[in-house]
Amino acid sequence: MTTDSGTALRSRPAAPAAARATAPRAGAAERDRAVELLADAYGAGYLTKEEFDERLDIATRARHRAELDALLADLPAKLRTSRDRAQRRARKARAARLGVRIHAGVYAGMSLLMVVVWLAVGRATGSWYPWPIWPVLGWGVGVLGHAVPVTLATRARERRETT
Repeated sequence: MTTDSGTALRSRPAAPAAARATAPRAGAAERDRAVELLADAYGAGYLTKEEFDERLDIATRARHRAELDALLADLPAKLRTSRDRAQRRARKARAARLGVRIHAGVYAGMSLLMVVVWLAVGRATGSWYPWPIWPVLGWGVGVLGHAVPVTLATRARERRETT
C-alpha cells in the first residue's frame, strides 16, 4: 500500500528484529499515546487518511516501544510537545483544584471541631463567649486567599481554551 507521497509505509521496517527483541514492551498507555499523536498529526494534515489508517492499525498491534517510535519518527516534534504541554497544564489545574478542596475540607472539619469544643465548654462552665469565631474567621481568610486565585485562574484558562 503506498501513500500519496509515493513511499510505502510497510516497506519501511518498523524496527530491526534484534532491536525489537531487546526493546522494552509497549503498554496500553503508550499505544494510546501513539494513537493520540497520530490523530493529532492527521488532524494537522501531516498524514493522509490512508497513512493514518495504516499507522493506526500498526500502533494498536504494536508490542514494543521501538515499533511505536518508528511510526512517529517522521512526524514533527512540535506535535508531541504541544500535547505534553496541554497535559501538564491540565494536571496542574487538577492538582490546584484538589488542593483547594483539601484545604476547604480541613477548614470545615476543624471549624466544626472548634464549635463542638465551644459547646462542651459552654455547657460545662456556663461561659458562652463565642471564641471559635476568631480562628474560624482568620482561617477562612486563608482558605479564600487560596480558593479565589485558583478559581479565577482555572476559569480564565477555560475561557482561553474555548475561544
